[in-house]
Amino acid sequence: MKFARKALTALLALAMLAGCSSAPKENGDAQTPSGDTGVPVQGGTYIVRQPSDPASFNPDVKGDDMATYTAMNVFNRLVKTTASTELVGDLAESWEFSEDGKTLTFHLHDNVKWHDGEPFSSEDVKWTLDMIRTEGFQSNSFKMIEEITCPDANTVAIQMSAPSAAILSSLGWLGTFILPKHIYENTDWATNEANMHPIGTGPFKFESYEKSQTITLVRNEDYFKGAPYLDKLIFTIIPDANTAYQAYMNGEVDDLMLNIPSNEIAGLKANPDYTVYERASNNRTYLTFNFDAEPFNDVRVREAVNLGIDRQEVLDKAAKGIGAVPQYYMSPVFAWAMNDEVTIPARDVEAARKLIEEAGYTADANGIYFSVTLDLFDSGDFKDTATVLQQNLKEIGIDVKLNVTEMGTWQQKVQVDSDYQMAMLSGSQGPDASAISMRVHSAGAFNLAHCKNAELDALLDEGAVTTDEAARAEIYKKAQVILAEELPIVPVKEATFTVAVRNTIHGHPYSEEGIHSVASNEFSLVWIEE
Repeated sequence: MKFARKALTALLALAMLAGCSSAPKENGDAQTPSGDTGVPVQGGTYIVRQPSDPASFNPDVKGDDMATYTAMNVFNRLVKTTASTELVGDLAESWEFSEDGKTLTFHLHDNVKWHDGEPFSSEDVKWTLDMIRTEGFQSNSFKMIEEITCPDANTVAIQMSAPSAAILSSLGWLGTFILPKHIYENTDWATNEANMHPIGTGPFKFESYEKSQTITLVRNEDYFKGAPYLDKLIFTIIPDANTAYQAYMNGEVDDLMLNIPSNEIAGLKANPDYTVYERASNNRTYLTFNFDAEPFNDVRVREAVNLGIDRQEVLDKAAKGIGAVPQYYMSPVFAWAMNDEVTIPARDVEAARKLIEEAGYTADANGIYFSVTLDLFDSGDFKDTATVLQQNLKEIGIDVKLNVTEMGTWQQKVQVDSDYQMAMLSGSQGPDASAISMRVHSAGAFNLAHCKNAELDALLDEGAVTTDEAARAEIYKKAQVILAEELPIVPVKEATFTVAVRNTIHGHPYSEEGIHSVASNEFSLVWIEE
């Protein structure tokens, strides 16, 4: 399928410690990115590969990675996190904390319109955030909010029970896109028909969705930051990674985003027609376990897996050396919070086998204690990583059967139905250290293990509202002790964001032009040379 075409860091949250501190406005118009060496060209169609279909286009009700491709371009948030993990304004032009740190006030851009022509106002923000903090999948991140008020149409004030070091980062994360009150009010926001025909304020308008084929967006001429250059933005749904890569090399797809097979990266680096961007990442690949089913309801078996993985082999063979071997149970991006006394142990096959035997299992004639299924979806180097893990775990007596599916099937089986034993996935651990709550807190949206530890919950809740960095560090160091004991997640590899971009494409979110200005998967700055 070919389409013709015309040729601040996460630590900003701690700024409240200085009292009333205002975030700077964005520098200049969004459509004049710094670092651009050419004259932008208006027009063209840009095609991005998406692995599977979204469940809906409401990005706030429940976690859905496949909804974020569209959400980043159709909707806006108050603030957003760029691909460089900086926090910048989105609908908010500026913001400040009160002297006691308990009120966060946002000043919104003027002349913002919804895609149906209705005016946007602070009431839309209040309605959306009230829904998110009570019913959205990010609700656990906003427990500190007591009330949201609208002094005027362009001002939103968030009152909190206590100062929060995490609130800005949480607002700039997923599940916090502002929805139109006039469309959703007095309806079930989970089933509203707009969920399949989204209306936002973003740079692109929704045009159509053909299931398992394409999602088509068109330029929003009235975008408050200036209309994007592209005429159309198309997400083409290609489940198989190899098929997607071939389409990319054939020119049928313009962008694979972060899903380039590891074994192809060296060739792309050597190709003069491409620029390969390798960016620091708080993303990591990890294993998680079903705590409610055998054999991983026994922590000794989880410990055995942790001891059985050869992480250097994973990095060398599966990731082709791209990334790093994990050392901690939280992302090392948050160096201030790392517990050097609680690190991931070196591989020890003998100790791993002993733990499995202590859990009551006996090896058969081939040295195998039991068989399990590892569920994963086809993305990046996941298949190669799983193959290495399969061999690693066989050496400690666990026969691993791989179940590789497309992401939508994986999400239903693992995330929704909890019908799994062991699963592999990746995901950002930021932009603030408190984001770990999403994956290990008992109320976390991505706590796929169903880990329930009251002490861990209390520490994570405390870490989210504590503002002194030294005090926060001690909280997260204690949390890491519990993570090492419970093992709801077992880190496998620290990732590096690697994106290849044709030299005729400018303003990519991971390029020099875009990395400090737009969110990942946001294509408002992209333009194509004729």
